[in-house]
Amino acid sequence: MKFKKWCLALLSLIPVGLILTSCSSQKKSAAAPAPAVKPNQSQVVTTTLYSKKLHMDWNYDVYLPANYKENSKKRYPVLYMMHGIYGNHRNLLERFNSQQILDGLEHRKKKQMIVVFIDGFNSFYINQKNGMQMENAIVDDLVPTINKLYRTKTDANSNAVGGISMGGYGAARLALKYPNLFNKAVLISPSVWYNLPKANPIRKNMHAFTDGKEHWSDEVYDSVFPTRYINYKSKKDKFFIESTSTDTTVPIKDVTKFIKTLKGNDISVKFIKDNGGNHNWDYWKTAAPNAYSWALDELN
Repeated sequence: MKFKKWCLALLSLIPVGLILTSCSSQKKSAAAPAPAVKPNQSQVVTTTLYSKKLHMDWNYDVYLPANYKENSKKRYPVLYMMHGIYGNHRNLLERFNSQQILDGLEHRKKKQMIVVFIDGFNSFYINQKNGMQMENAIVDDLVPTINKLYRTKTDANSNAVGGISMGGYGAARLALKYPNLFNKAVLISPSVWYNLPKANPIRKNMHAFTDGKEHWSDEVYDSVFPTRYINYKSKKDKFFIESTSTDTTVPIKDVTKFIKTLKGNDISVKFIKDNGGNHNWDYWKTAAPNAYSWALDELN
């Protein structure tokens, strides 16, 4: 009984306003709605889909331009962007601010597009032998889902695929192999090695091109190299490629050889070669605006 009276006395010393303020604050915080996106702002949606090809929930992000409305009749072209080795679907949004870059370009050019950021793990975006079927997941699961959920243009001329490093390699393959799906490709520092040294740690640690015996089989790698898929349909493709002559990860001679092969097959290529930077985020941050700008112009 004495304890109860002591508690009541203690409570009486606490200002009533403080108690009410605390309760009000807790109630407001619990009931606070998610901030609404203003009509003139872009947004990035982070979500998942269940991929039948990967047998898993699969993360991806979607950049929706300013004034995008689900109930509008307007449809938008789409750029699918892919990260490099050891990356994920958030890299191109967090390592450099793709949303901010896109907002600025779209405001200046008065053109818009949807951009989808794919999580490719370390797959090189191929169908691995007895492993991850990333190529099929993109073509059969992701693209149809994006076209179903968003107001997209679905013709090949309105769809591009791009990426940095490993993502650039994957983009090249997909554009050349599926020209009826992706008519344009955006490659930044693409990993198009023609002869990866035996001592290279990538050979030792990556398993996308395994033959079941070696981690990296040159035979498997060569059999799925992007230029293997050049045909009369892929000659309608357009490529944007940017790399730097001081890249120590993917030698510029490999990139220029790849470009020479494309041009030799009458495939249009815009090539930007910088004389500074390396195979890293500092360089890619400066290259990304050029790539996004080219895609905006080509898709609109």
